[in-house]
Amino acid sequence: MIRRVYVSELDRHNLSRQKTVECEERDTFDYKNIVVKKPWGYEYLLFENDFVAIWILHIKKGASTSVHCHPNKKTSLIVLSGKVLSSTLSEWFDLNTMDGLILENAVFHTSKAVSNGVFIMEIETPPNKKDLVRLKDSYGRENKGYEGKNKMTSKIDKYKHIYFKDDDIIKSEKKSVKNSILQMSCCRSNILNKEIDCVDNKIIYVFLEDKILDVDLKKIFGVGDIFTTEQVNKYEKIKIFNRSLLLSIKQK
Repeated sequence: MIRRVYVSELDRHNLSRQKTVECEERDTFDYKNIVVKKPWGYEYLLFENDFVAIWILHIKKGASTSVHCHPNKKTSLIVLSGKVLSSTLSEWFDLNTMDGLILENAVFHTSKAVSNGVFIMEIETPPNKKDLVRLKDSYGRENKGYEGKNKMTSKIDKYKHIYFKDDDIIKSEKKSVKNSILQMSCCRSNILNKEIDCVDNKIIYVFLEDKILDVDLKKIFGVGDIFTTEQVNKYEKIKIFNRSLLLSIKQK
């Protein structure tokens, strides 16, 4: 299941009361090769370019992220392992492995691990960790910005940290998080149907640059959107506006 969630009037109302100056600033900190420790677990950067930042989150069973939003960026979530309860201000979603949400700008949301071994992929469009407004938090972080350097560690080995370097992308290397296989590669053509597995509906794809158009030049998927083969097969001759990067996620 992949669902898209749009901003509501309730989101807008709460954001108007909570928004801070800090979320307008661009974050220039280099998060590569560090792990950010959180009260609910930890997270680390998997990949970043000018358009997206991809993070891996590990949430301890029973723990939850804050109720927060990103006023200026879209967030896509994919459950890589375990069971997750994700909530907005008006809806909740029971997510299993390989389920996902596309949260538009300014949608308040939270994710709770309801099983052990929960790992979530978070795709932020565009990259900016300072674009954060916390509405509620079980750990006293309401109205506070992103974690500081005192919550970061370069001792990444014990966290099974992975990162996609340029060489990994050129060689279409595969990496794994629990039972999820991740592969990032450069598109070789401008036809999306040639770049994906047109049979396996269990693979999730993430477009990491530019946009995808139909034959009438109407945008179907944008940067940071997540989609499946089934969604692609509803269209004919889907074109990639420019040759781009494509991330695929499947289970072992």
